[in-house]
Amino acid sequence: MLFYPILGRIFTPAEFGLLATLSSITAILTVIASGKYESSILIANTKKEAADIVGLVLTLSFVFLFFAFIILQLSAQKLSGWFNEPELHKWLFICPITAFVTIIFNCYNEWCVRNKYFVNLSWNKITNAAATTLSKVFLGFVKITGNGLVAGDVIGRTISAGTCVYRAIKKDKDTLVQISYKRFKPISLKYIEFPKFTMPDQLLSQIGGTFPILFIGAYYNSIEVGYYAMTMNVLSIPISVIGAAVRDVFRQRANDDYIKRGNCTVIYKRLLKNLSLAGIVGSIPLFFLLPGLFSFVLGKQWLVAGEYSQILLPMITLSFISMSLSGVLIITGKMKISMYWQIYYVLITIISLLLGLFISKDVKVALIFFAVGRSSAYLLYIFLSYKFSKGKNIQFDQMA
Repeated sequence: MLFYPILGRIFTPAEFGLLATLSSITAILTVIASGKYESSILIANTKKEAADIVGLVLTLSFVFLFFAFIILQLSAQKLSGWFNEPELHKWLFICPITAFVTIIFNCYNEWCVRNKYFVNLSWNKITNAAATTLSKVFLGFVKITGNGLVAGDVIGRTISAGTCVYRAIKKDKDTLVQISYKRFKPISLKYIEFPKFTMPDQLLSQIGGTFPILFIGAYYNSIEVGYYAMTMNVLSIPISVIGAAVRDVFRQRANDDYIKRGNCTVIYKRLLKNLSLAGIVGSIPLFFLLPGLFSFVLGKQWLVAGEYSQILLPMITLSFISMSLSGVLIITGKMKISMYWQIYYVLITIISLLLGLFISKDVKVALIFFAVGRSSAYLLYIFLSYKFSKGKNIQFDQMA
């Protein structure tokens, strides 16, 4: 976040828009390529089995992304036209590369959690943030590539993945050299629920998150994508960090209450009240200050992003509240309900943006409809989590 004032002045909104489009494609490829098998590393019976899962994930990902690379190259010009981004075809080749190094990073994070390498886990995230940010800043100043923002992102992520490989080999070489492809098939069948259930859930989440970027690029232009991407980054990153911290503490406390009492309503209502109060008190003054803050901190070229942030602020506030309380559906075992909600989340995102486009060609109108539609999804999630916090006997058909 500290480097955003520098990056905002080095690069244009159009360059941020191109990176956002490429990142959206990469995020979808990352989920599909791994099948989310990396999530099973944590629950593997033995360290040796966990190592075989790493081998399985990297093998599946490499094969899938190799063919994805070919397909993207063959359709580069067409995709560039679809997303209304003239420079897209020059950079599509990095999407499979970035997806693969991201999967390496994700695998090693899961490996660190499983083996309680918490110092390494922290350094992984520090290295990733530092490498990507500093690479962007350096290439932005020296200007030796066509788009230093995009090139810096992939170089930084590759450096981060490389350090993960180095640390893994240094600490667990004896285990990793025992990986055998002969065990890949039985392991893939043993943990088949991850590509069957976790992967679709994550894919829906990624589609819901990336669709606005791809939509704005297709029907407007890369500059508008850049404004939107900067808005979401500046507002969502701090809220996501705080929300994740609150969620982790709440999840532990709520789980204890649920086990002891059969419900976690008391702590849920208390946290909901405090989060709502904090959201309202913080959002009202921030709403009036945002355009000026964006212009002052990032540069005058980002004034429009500040106006977009005013439209999206209530939605992001609701996302903060719902994310902080999101542990309830996991604690109560309502994963099917979570899947239904993900479907609604994606559908309302698509429908609201298309409706806004149909009513007006102004991107701000589309964003208003988008904010209202997605806010309804977050309100629904808060409603569901509150109902299920009441106890084990609550059924989906009784909630009305």
